[in-house]
Amino acid sequence: MSRPFFVLHKNLLKRIGYIEKIFPHMDKKIKLFEQYLEDINEAKAAKSCPAPTQNLKLNTKNRNATIKEYKYGPLNVDEPGNYWKDLAEDWDTTIKAVKSSLCGNCVAFDISPRMLECMPGPVSDDDGKLGYCWMHHFKCHSARTCTTWAKGGPIVSDKVSKKWQDKNPI
Repeated sequence: MSRPFFVLHKNLLKRIGYIEKIFPHMDKKIKLFEQYLEDINEAKAAKSCPAPTQNLKLNTKNRNATIKEYKYGPLNVDEPGNYWKDLAEDWDTTIKAVKSSLCGNCVAFDISPRMLECMPGPVSDDDGKLGYCWMHHFKCHSARTCTTWAKGGPIVSDKVSKKWQDKNPI
């Protein structure tokens, strides 16, 4: 036969009172433990983000390497200089074709909800959106491009984003 709820509740309160007498600083320890669990959850969340989204120095290193090796640009989309013309010559195509081959529609450009959570601040401006490049491992802008552009993007689902992350060492 089960005991009524109020009897169980009364016994529980007695036990809590007993524990508080034995461990007078238990509240502080519980709060420290809760903070510890919160820190672990934050660390897990940060670990699910690619390192360059959390580390400015690493992101800048990877972006600069992509500028140098793969002509990531233009630096200023409002004043591109000869960027589009030069890239069109490199690709042996028209400026129009190059301007339609942007990070924003590249297969490696990740703007999934999980990736947007990894970004440190606002992710869009008048020219486009910030996302993550899985080819070169840096935060890149949708209005730019590079010589490794590949048709098929952007990545918009968390499932596809996670697959790219699982295939990448960084």
